[in-house]
Formats: sequence, C-alpha cells, structure tokens
Amino acid sequence: MMNSRFRFLVQSALAGASIASASSAVARQSVDETGFAGAGDVFDAAELVPSAASALPPILPGQEPGARGREGTPGAREGDAPREWFGESPWLGWSRATGDWGGSRTALEELGIDFNGSLVSEWSRILEGADAQRSGFRFLFDANLALDLGRLAGLEGAGVFLDFQTANAPVGGAAVDGFQAYSNISIDGSITQLSQCWYEQWLLDRALRVKIGKVDANSEFAYIGSAGAFINASAGFTPAIFAFPTYPDPSTGVNLFVYPTDAFYAGVGVYDGGAAVDGIATGALGPAGFFDDEDSDDWFVVGEVGTTLANAGPFDQARIAAGFWWHSGEFARFDGGTEDGTTGFYALAEARAWRPAGDLAEDDERGLWAFLQFGSADDAVSAVAMQFGGGVTMRGTFAGRDADAFGVYASFVEPSGDPLAGFSGDETVIELFYEWAVTPSLSIKPDIQWISNPGAAGGDDAIVATLRCTVAF
Repeated sequence: MMNSRFRFLVQSALAGASIASASSAVARQSVDETGFAGAGDVFDAAELVPSAASALPPILPGQEPGARGREGTPGAREGDAPREWFGESPWLGWSRATGDWGGSRTALEELGIDFNGSLVSEWSRILEGADAQRSGFRFLFDANLALDLGRLAGLEGAGVFLDFQTANAPVGGAAVDGFQAYSNISIDGSITQLSQCWYEQWLLDRALRVKIGKVDANSEFAYIGSAGAFINASAGFTPAIFAFPTYPDPSTGVNLFVYPTDAFYAGVGVYDGGAAVDGIATGALGPAGFFDDEDSDDWFVVGEVGTTLANAGPFDQARIAAGFWWHSGEFARFDGGTEDGTTGFYALAEARAWRPAGDLAEDDERGLWAFLQFGSADDAVSAVAMQFGGGVTMRGTFAGRDADAFGVYASFVEPSGDPLAGFSGDETVIELFYEWAVTPSLSIKPDIQWISNPGAAGGDDAIVATLRCTVAF
C-alpha cells in the first residue's frame, strides 16, 4: 500500500510539472532561442560563465533549502501568535502583507497547506566604469505552495512543493561584463514558469531523504545560508560551477541524502543537464527531457558531504561541506580541441561567530555570521579556474533593530591560465549592504559593489549601486 501510494504521488508530481511547464515554455522560448551562448553539440563554456552566473539563494518566503540534519519536513506554523488580521493585530506587525486572510490561512496551515509569496524589485545604476550612468530595473515575483502530506494524508515525512515564478530581469544597459553577476535575479530576458515541482520523502527514521521532480539544485547543493542576504550571485554559489541547474533554469532531478549521525550528511543529485550545452530552457519544461534524449543526452551530477556542529569552540551553528560535480556534455577547449565532460570542486564553511547574551530561541538568528567559499573548475574549458569568497553578516544591527542586517562580502576569481584564453589579471568583487526591515513583511536594501577588472579583460573598474525592495505576502 505504501509503495503504490509513493509511486502515485511521485508520478503525480512529475506529471504536474510537465503540464504546468508546457504553457510556460512559449513565454521563455523567444528569449532562449538566442539567449544561450554557444548552444550546440560542442559548447564553449567560457561564454556560459558570465551569462549564467545568476543564482537565487533559497531565501524567499517558503523557499527552504534541503535539510542538513534529521529535523525532517518543516511543519506548518501553528496559530499561537495573535492573528494577523484587521482588528486583531496592527498591520505594521504582520509577517506577511496579506495577513492570514481572515483566519483561512491559519486554518490551511494547520491542515498542512502553506502558501507563501514575494515580490523582489530593484533598480541598479553603474556609477563608475565603461558604462557609467546607465541604469536598469528588474523584478521577480514568486508564489509557492508546500503540502505536508503527513498532516494531509497520513504519509509521515512526505511533502510536495510547487513554485511559480515570473520575472522581467534584464541586465540591459546596466551590464557589467564580469564573471560575477552583481544581481542574483538578473537574467537575459524574462520568464514565466513553474520553476519547481517536487516530491520529498523521509525514510528509515529520518536517516534517508529522497527528493524527486523539478528542483533548483542550489537549494540542495553548494548553498550558504548565512550568505543569503547578499545580492551578488557568487554569494549564492561559486561561479566555478558554471553548468549548475539553478535559477532561472532548474531541471528535473533525483536527489538522495543520508544522515548516518545527527552531525553528518552526504548527498548526491542527478539532473537533466540540457540547459548548459544544448541551450534547452529546462526552467520552462517538465520532466520529459530527463527521460528522453531526443533533444539532449546530457547529465549534471553533483555530490556533497558535510558536518553540522551546534557548538564549535567560540562558534555555534557551524557547517563545513565539500562537493564535486560533473557535466557529461562535450565542451570546447581554449586550445581548439574538445573535451568529453568536465568536472569541478567546491568547499564552504559557515558559522555564527557572536550572539547576543542570554537564551535565544531556536529560530533567533541574531548575531554575527561568517562564511568562506571556494570553487575550482577545469581551466582548459572554464573561464573561471578558481574562486575564493568570504563575508560577514550582522543580523540585528542596533538596539530595537533586531530584523535589520548589514553585510560585507569579498570574492576573488582567478580566470583560466591557458595562454589562448586571453584573460588579463584577476577579477575582484567587494559588496556592502544594509537591509532595513520597514515592517516584518517589507524590507529595503541599499547595496553597493566594486568590481575590479570585470571579466579579467583589463578594462575599467566598475561601481554599481542597487536599491532592492522585497515584499512578502
């Protein structure tokens, strides 16, 4: 009975992705027919790195990263706090701008049906550089639905997640031709698509987690939770992973994670790799390309091992992880030859270095967080040979500003050293931001980035200012 139910739910999730994504393929087609540089049987990976560097860390409301412990599928929020509705609590204190819909939202969450939405909009201007005084506007609308099947259907440890996104986020005149996109929502055009549709199941007393369907790989691999407030794409994941199936092109995949102890995890994912080499907009498609090799027979495989430590000397909530990835496509080498498949490596570490005195609630993230990241790729085909990054984020900046945040991030890219690659020097990015929580549902973030030697091309340094507004509803 359990096996038949499991198969039915998996098949339903995949079918849903296929049906819902079919209608969005048309909206994306006009962009991607020319938007993928080098699409074809042999791909020039050097062209992909700057154009596909965008990555949205899973920080939007409802966008939870894959578990790194045995805590299981997050349950719906209980209605213990004062109801967020007119006449019951002030609107300025609501965690979401639309409240609990007169009690309906709270009732649904108690059943295991959790809806979240957000709108991210931003305006950027190049203050200095080759394209100084140019500006651009972009937005990303996200709406997602999480179903706790333990509550809904008695299937313990099971959940379904659906995520719809529409974005008009062109780089446009505010382009800086570097390896590291200064906005993690910028893409070459627009999208309207069902970005994720997956089924997740915990098994063996939460020692095993399986996720199958259309998944943003950055929510499972190479993500750094403490870096989520930065808007430079490299903070989301190292640009050395240049073929990552993430925003705006998540793809169908199968993920398997094991948790032999409370402090250790290991995971592997196998994804449709058609976006990188064959120019297939997997973000607008369902699972057909994962099983059918008519248009693409490429795969993206990634694995990660890590440890999580509640206390590590002066640090708490520490995590150290390392990963390896492989893409099966055929890539053009800088020396004029081709390479059948390419690989890369990444590593990361993060922890809270300081916290306010006293007992903090489990979900209280105030304090000073620090992180480090590293990535490497085959410089015979990849424009990015190595990347080093690190930063700090202060959550809770001043007295009475517990929800505000301030951060500093620096990232250094060493390009391919192949003499025929034609790069000159290295690229460095430094980012500073302050996030002002106007209300629990509305934040405004001024951000400024200095980009030294963009694209390692020997040109002028650039300074880019961005003002981002995020509304949770």
